[in-house]
Amino acid sequence: MTGDGYLKLRTRLTSHGLPENIVNQLIEQHTLISYPKDSMIFLGAPLDILYWVYSGLVDILCSKPDGGQIQVSLLGPGDIFGFMEFSDPSGNPMQAFQSRARTNVELCLITRHRVRKVLGRLDPPLLVHLLGEITAVWGSFSLYCAQFLGMNYSERLETVLNDLARKFGVKEARGTLLIPEFGHSDFAEMIGCSRPMVSRLIGEMIANHRLTYDGKHYIVLDNPAITA
Repeated sequence: MTGDGYLKLRTRLTSHGLPENIVNQLIEQHTLISYPKDSMIFLGAPLDILYWVYSGLVDILCSKPDGGQIQVSLLGPGDIFGFMEFSDPSGNPMQAFQSRARTNVELCLITRHRVRKVLGRLDPPLLVHLLGEITAVWGSFSLYCAQFLGMNYSERLETVLNDLARKFGVKEARGTLLIPEFGHSDFAEMIGCSRPMVSRLIGEMIANHRLTYDGKHYIVLDNPAITA
């Protein structure tokens, strides 16, 4: 297997200090499953499976008390999900988030039993190092969430656009072209507001030359003077 998602995941895991032979044991024995665009990947799925994206894009969603959803993150090739869980009011463990195929996707499934078996062979010092790496990742994620909740909608939208540009953008003369196609309803789901509010915010960003639209794709502008 030599796809983009496979190579990105290998690079990510080895960058955290895992030996290549351990990485091979973790990700080379898996089940590959395809999901069509807009299909739900799991709704309260079993907790003994981990997923990583081989190709395509996946929305990670959180249910709101009013029955709606807010998009927690957008995942691409090499990203891992399905490892976060919580307990329902009865104390039963459940997946913390839902997931949806934004595009046609291919996912690799690995059992948690295999992960425990492989990591159980690591020397204690390497396990301690790995725990430190995981703690740092969770700390960064918690800090991001806390900062995001304290932002107004305009700040949230700018943060989301910058994150998308960093992760799914391609540099061009004017700035960073977002490769995936996004509508106003998508951004509303990402920042937790109404679609009309997003339309107003995007209109303001375009008027202030911080954002532009080219065909079906948004471009986050680097230099407002280029389009002024």
